Amino acid sequence: MSPNNSGKSVKPENPNEHLAIPKWINEDYFRPIIEKDVKDFAAIKNLTPIAATPPGENYTSIMVRVVIDIELKDGTEQQISYILKTMLAMDKGGGIVATMNLFPKEKQMYQVHIPNFTRLYKEAGVDIELAPKCVHIDETPEGITLVMEDLKQQQFANIDRLKGFDMEHMTRVLRKIAELHAASAVCHEQNGPYDEIYTKSMYNESNRSLFETMGKMREKQYIQAMREWQLPDVEQYIAEMPSPTEFFDIGLELNNVDESEFNVLNHGDLWCNNIMFSGERIIFVDLQVGRWGSPAQDLWYLITTSASLDIKVKEFDHFIQIYHTRLAECLTLLKYSKPIPTLRELHVMMIKYGDWGPITAAGVLVAVIMPSDKDSNIDMMMAPGPEGDAFRYKTFVNPYYVKAMLQLKPFFKNKGLM
Repeated sequence: MSPNNSGKSVKPENPNEHLAIPKWINEDYFRPIIEKDVKDFAAIKNLTPIAATPPGENYTSIMVRVVIDIELKDGTEQQISYILKTMLAMDKGGGIVATMNLFPKEKQMYQVHIPNFTRLYKEAGVDIELAPKCVHIDETPEGITLVMEDLKQQQFANIDRLKGFDMEHMTRVLRKIAELHAASAVCHEQNGPYDEIYTKSMYNESNRSLFETMGKMREKQYIQAMREWQLPDVEQYIAEMPSPTEFFDIGLELNNVDESEFNVLNHGDLWCNNIMFSGERIIFVDLQVGRWGSPAQDLWYLITTSASLDIKVKEFDHFIQIYHTRLAECLTLLKYSKPIPTLRELHVMMIKYGDWGPITAAGVLVAVIMPSDKDSNIDMMMAPGPEGDAFRYKTFVNPYYVKAMLQLKPFFKNKGLM
């Protein structure tokens, strides 16, 4: 249960008036959920569904904060809230999302894997928190819906994605992802391979046409924008850019897993908005893109999207050392029987799987540091024609993106990743 701390009814503010909230999110849907979750529940007095996030904060699902005034059996009233996460309509990007197995993965993460990971630590004498409590999972022919505790009511909050994590927050997140990775490696050792859905990223042959089409749509605007970035030797960078087909093939190659190396179940979408803080507590959310493979995936993704500009490149090697220290501690604690990777081996992995850096920078980073905009959605990102072209160009010349790429392009080149 997620009670409002004051116990008083507070009128919620809707951060995205443009979100179309499904009509089925109502009292009838939530009554049985609350009956299980809230002791001495008697009645719903009022239910208000609002957007959980502003525009541009979420692209692959409908996220709704459901604020509910309830009456308890003793006659007192209380305000509680939940986060409901459900699938996009098929004509609003849901068809694309459905091909990526995002919701089946997240359902399994909450039902099976996160409980297994926290159990491992508990048996080792340590309480480790990794994800929010999921109070209800609903699966119908139309799709999957998850209802989770509202972390906002426990004073959890995100760091501003446009600023990114400072060194203190990066250190804490790197240590936390090491805890997740270590438990996932030990579970793999104890229970065998993960479900086949965790062997692929969004780059798979069934999505080739989609990615190549989108790549061709954005190529002209991206090159036009690059010429305005004031990037030294820009024409050389443009000449070295992979074609949409080559770009997709690079992503496809990253799916290959070398089982002789150290591998983990990656979070897969590790950026600012999917990491929440409350005091000393850290929790991961949005567990939809998990993938078995090198930890280099999560590390590149996190650093590329979420480290603040003043440390993104400067502290890169230090980030890997911070992660490695905690990883080795946790693997030892959980009695991992295979050789623990050395720091040198991790640095080698970062180069071997370094294509996660440029792919993340050219793709998801565009959305991650785009200021809130009512048009920021997967539908507009992929819209053909002048309107879609104008929006994509707008994202490529966004000053936050330009500043990041002025650092990252030379960094990737110096790493041999262009």
